[in-house]
Amino acid sequence: MNTNKIKGAVLFLILFLTGILVSCVNTNYIEKNHESNIKKLKACQPYTNQPVSFEFKNLINQEEAAQIREFFKSNTELDLEALAASSKTTWEKSLELACFVAKNIPHDNQKEPIDERSAIPLWEYSRRVKTGFNCRWHSILLSELMLAAGIKNCFVTCLPEDKNDSDCHVVNLVWLPELNKWAMIDSDMMEYVTDSNGTPLSLEEMRECIIKAQTININVLPGFENSWVAKKDGIKYMHSYWAKNLYWFCAHTTYGFGLEGKMTLPDSYIALVPPGYDCSGNAINEVTTNAAAFWDR
Repeated sequence: MNTNKIKGAVLFLILFLTGILVSCVNTNYIEKNHESNIKKLKACQPYTNQPVSFEFKNLINQEEAAQIREFFKSNTELDLEALAASSKTTWEKSLELACFVAKNIPHDNQKEPIDERSAIPLWEYSRRVKTGFNCRWHSILLSELMLAAGIKNCFVTCLPEDKNDSDCHVVNLVWLPELNKWAMIDSDMMEYVTDSNGTPLSLEEMRECIIKAQTININVLPGFENSWVAKKDGIKYMHSYWAKNLYWFCAHTTYGFGLEGKMTLPDSYIALVPPGYDCSGNAINEVTTNAAAFWDR
């Protein structure tokens, strides 16, 4: 086995096991530590302009995109081609796709690993194992559906400062050309976040708002108004959850299908950390404190 395949296998195992831990960890402490986690964010040193060696690559295979569109049109009520051609805004299209994933796949620990972790195998797994799967697989599926519909997006792992805390979260970032900005969307927790004007926020903006004590609003996806997230306790929990899990981030540098599992595309997995934070021991190709480079996708 060559070095790249070994690295890929190690990363697959770490990400799979991390995903399992996300779902089964006891999170009763999250609300209790809300204020202390905000203090941790406020205590971070400013990001830097350190040089980076990574670059973002668009390696979207259009034949694979067409296969995904055809599969979901034939096997579900989802017509990605019609959605892409509609007059809906990018955000409206993204919400529709997030709702499709959330309505069809509940959050749970996945019961088995799968080698092909892309849209069609993930959907087939969800039909076979009705209990659903975790936030990482949610985000991969949603990402590939959006890519197949021509929507630029990526999925990002959001992590806490505490190295003994395995409760991280994975969500999607969607590029909104109408607003010239990124926005976070979360099919697993059935939510997104807006500012006081109702504008969808990116992860970067959410972090800054918390640090500056500015208002952020937790919104449930359309059709989930009766979910646990929509309740007062659910909203309170999500505020505490985000205060904890916006300390540092990891993401792929490639836009494409099949970024995890067999991992056939050339790619790097990079981390954005506050200056002075040590995230060694993780399967990461490059660590940066340059937020502008990390988020400028």
